[in-house]
Amino acid sequence: MNNTADITMLKRLAQLAGLILFMVVARRIADAFGVKAPWYLLHELVVLLIPMGWLLLDVFPKLEPSQRIAFVITSGLFIGQSAIAELLAIEHRYWGFYTQLDPLSGFDLGAIPVEEFLSYPMLLNIPILWYLWLGRVFTNEQALGMQKHAVVAKWLKRAAWMSLYGAVFFVGLAIAGVGDSAPIDAVPGPDAMGAIRFAAGPRNYGWTIVQLLGWAGTFAVGAKVAHRLQWKRLLVMVLTYFPFALFFELLACGRGWWVWNTQQAIGATAWVLPIESFSMYLTGALFPTLCFEWLVPVCRDERANVGAELGLR
Repeated sequence: MNNTADITMLKRLAQLAGLILFMVVARRIADAFGVKAPWYLLHELVVLLIPMGWLLLDVFPKLEPSQRIAFVITSGLFIGQSAIAELLAIEHRYWGFYTQLDPLSGFDLGAIPVEEFLSYPMLLNIPILWYLWLGRVFTNEQALGMQKHAVVAKWLKRAAWMSLYGAVFFVGLAIAGVGDSAPIDAVPGPDAMGAIRFAAGPRNYGWTIVQLLGWAGTFAVGAKVAHRLQWKRLLVMVLTYFPFALFFELLACGRGWWVWNTQQAIGATAWVLPIESFSMYLTGALFPTLCFEWLVPVCRDERANVGAELGLR
């Protein structure tokens, strides 16, 4: 490990914690004086946009060409996929918005709050960029040997198939109509304990299925890159990104910026968070990062092939 970079990492994490604390204090002061503000959007601009902007400026110019191409492709694919999923999720009421505490900005894209579209580029790009930045800390980490790689890849493949089977199982439950239905026109609101809840329509387990498919993809790509992956670096990325993202999720659900429709989940919750929320920020960090790692040598080979062809001409 690089001691200087290690200290810098701690400084960056402390600065991020400072941003979060600043926004929490600002919101509490606003609440105390009865000031209404679009805190969902403000938190995105301060707690997500500033870290992502800093990482882009600090990391992207120093990447190899193949890494830049892999990052752009990975980012574009995941953001595009997430935007499509957002449209489908809103249509099927995977979540709702409770605006009695904090109003939305009022800016919409196709009748969907602009806040929803802004969150995906940042929540998906930050873990990849942070993983790349951590390469300065873990400079001499060795990849797995062939024997260990074979064992890890085998178990990752098994986990991918198990996740896929789990998704198929819940698809079957949804088709069979297993589970109680809730009023389709239900809206989010606080329960007796003050937690904001939302249950509408038939139990389709949609968010559970999405997460299981996400794990299937994560494990499958992980098996492909296990032989050259820096596992300590990946673990540190997850251990630092996950609490940050989960705090954002907890704050969002607690304030009603978005409220999960429990009919689209298994139904087990930790206060206002369905257990799928905890999964979301693990797959959201791991899946795009592993896809980036898988694409880097592909892009490098393609560039080499193009360069060879141009040389021949």
